[in-house]
Order: sequence, then structure tokens, then C-alpha cells
Amino acid sequence: MKKKKLKSLVKSARKSATKDIRLSLVAELKEITGTFGEGSKKLKKDIEQGSRQLAKKIAKNIKIDKSAFIKSDKLAEATEVLESQPVAEEITPKSKAKVAAEEVPAETEQV
Repeated sequence: MKKKKLKSLVKSARKSATKDIRLSLVAELKEITGTFGEGSKKLKKDIEQGSRQLAKKIAKNIKIDKSAFIKSDKLAEATEVLESQPVAEEITPKSKAKVAAEEVPAETEQV
């Protein structure tokens, strides 16, 4: 893997880590302040700014494992090779082709 591509992957991973940290900090701080009473606009603004700064400092010190990116890149190359190989067409019996598909609601949908 090229060094430039690896750098960009690490940078994007650090950026997503910063965002995740910031969002979790904001959620927790708003929950805590909500238990003690109503918050003000100034308090919400301070929480947003403080969490952004703290998340940036924390993410800066996080060590990103570069070997995971190298392994995933090798896996992606292997799947590209497999996808480029021709695949035999599926033979479907005529009896299965005539059967209409039923619409079944998903188990995760809320009623």
C-alpha cells in the first residue's frame, strides 16, 4: 500500500474517532445537566465547544493501528480478483421461475 493512501486512511480514522468522541461527550454532558435542571443557551454552547476541543485533544493522542488498514487493503485486492473472474450463469428450473415472491414484513419493523 502506498504511504500517501495509508496516511489518508489514518487521517480519516482519526477524524471519525474525533466525531464519535465529541458526540458521546455532548450526549453524556447534556444528560447530566438535564438531571440538575434546565440548561441555558450559554451552557449548551459551552458544552458544544468544550466537547469539540476535548475530543480533538483526545483523538490526537490515539494511536491508529496501521496494520488493520494494510490487511483490509489486501482483502480488497483479493475480492477484486475474484469478482473479475467470470462466473457461470445460474440455471433456474422453470417451476421455480413461475412462483411469485411473497411480501413478508421484517422482524425488526415496528408495528
